[in-house]
Amino acid sequence: MCVIVAGIMNNEYQHTDPVGLLPKVFAGEATPEENILVEDWRAANPENQAEYDAIGKLWNLSGVAAEPGEIDLDAEWRRMESAMLPVRSGKSVVMRIMQIAASLVIVTLLGIMAIKFSGSTEKAPAAALASVILPDGTSVSLNAGSVITYKRGFGSTHRVLNLKGEAWFEVKKNPELPFIISAGEANIRVTGTKFNVKAWRRLNDVRVTVTEGTVNFYNKIEPEKEIVLHAGETGLMNKSTRLMTTRATGNSNDISWKTGIIDFHDTPLIEVAEVLSNTYHRKIELDPAVMTCPVTVRFENRELDAVLNVLRSTLNLEITTKGKHITISGKGC
Repeated sequence: MCVIVAGIMNNEYQHTDPVGLLPKVFAGEATPEENILVEDWRAANPENQAEYDAIGKLWNLSGVAAEPGEIDLDAEWRRMESAMLPVRSGKSVVMRIMQIAASLVIVTLLGIMAIKFSGSTEKAPAAALASVILPDGTSVSLNAGSVITYKRGFGSTHRVLNLKGEAWFEVKKNPELPFIISAGEANIRVTGTKFNVKAWRRLNDVRVTVTEGTVNFYNKIEPEKEIVLHAGETGLMNKSTRLMTTRATGNSNDISWKTGIIDFHDTPLIEVAEVLSNTYHRKIELDPAVMTCPVTVRFENRELDAVLNVLRSTLNLEITTKGKHITISGKGC
């Protein structure tokens, strides 16, 4: 059976070494799927948990490097990830940890050099939301596994931050200091408004949904091609082509993780699974036979079990749950 995980092919992660994902997990930069992969690996046997704990202690020793600064540490994170790739057969866990420790020395030294430029990092746990009030009074809700970082002086000399993942913003108005979000290949600029930004690395686009005020949305390479989004509109930027498009926000699903409102109208089950995965932070696998089954239903602040029970009875589906994994199958529609 060919399996799709919330709209993404399962084989994307089947050859991934969970240990190689630990730098991203500890830094709060892992996707929900990567966090689940690591959690499953930890639970598989006590040796994996011991390795996770040992590497976590080494990571904590280099904690100063986790602070953002004007020195870009991305290259050093990549070096550390390389050190955590699977080693040749016969090498022990101790050898792998020694490799990681050597990489952490580099990261720590650069972190000490950059500390005077450091700012702040706010992140949400792998399976829970987080709320943050920024120094300028702006309210931010972070979807599970999402991270925002900003440099010292935020709110007084600038209002620029970096987003990895997804977040809801209620920006405090300040015409003198525009609020700018760097989200992967795109930038969002406002002075004061309410909107959602979806900028997961696994997705092909960056998506901005506006509920109040206006938002300037543009790609970093061609800022002159910015589009202005108004309340009730959603903007999309294709990461590959940099094409910017605007559409009317047809339903609440783009921000269902924040509002708890999910509304489907003849929506294929494969799209339903993606919305549910993003809202409830669970891994959902679909049998190809049921991917196109249409779903028309509305939920408001319902638990995932209740939602799944409705889908099961409506479409005559077979749904099994194992830990954080959900499998949906059936005869088709």
